[in-house]
Amino acid sequence: MEYEKLNALFNVLNEETRIYEEILKLSREKKDIVIEGKVAELEKITKIEQSLVVNLGKLETLREKCVEEIADQLNIKPSELTITELSKHLNEENSKKLIECKTKLENILKELKEINQLNSKLIKNSLDYIDFSLNILSAASETNNNYNNDGEVSGGSKRTFMDIKL
Repeated sequence: MEYEKLNALFNVLNEETRIYEEILKLSREKKDIVIEGKVAELEKITKIEQSLVVNLGKLETLREKCVEEIADQLNIKPSELTITELSKHLNEENSKKLIECKTKLENILKELKEINQLNSKLIKNSLDYIDFSLNILSAASETNNNYNNDGEVSGGSKRTFMDIKL
C-alpha cells in the first residue's frame, strides 16, 4: 500500500479530531452561556461553530477522497472500507495508530452529543419559561373597579400587555 495516501488519511482524521475538540470546547462554554442567559455570547459562539462545521465539510470531502484512493489500492469498494477493515491491511504500528484515532474521535463525538442534548434541553427550558412569562403577561387584566349607573360592576374591556406566542 502507498503510505502517502495513508498519511493523507491520518492528517485528515487528525484535523477532523482537532476541530471536533474545538467544537466540544465551545459546546461546554455554550452550556454555561445558556444558563447565564448571555444571548450575544451565544450568537458569537454559534457563528464560530458554523465556521468550524464548514471546515469539517471540506475535510470530510478530503477524507472520502483518501478512502476512495486507498480502497482502489486494496481492491475494496469504498463503501465497504471501514477503519477496522483498513487496519487489517496495515502493519501493526499504523493499525494501532488508526484504531487510536478512531477511538479518540468516537469519544469526542459521544461527549459532544451528550453536551448538545443538554444544551438543547436548557434552551428549550429557557424558551418554555419565556413563553410562560408572556402568557402570564398577556392574561393579566386590570382589576375592574368601575361601576355603571345601576351600581353594577361595568364590563370594561380586557386589557393585555402583550399578545404574542413564541
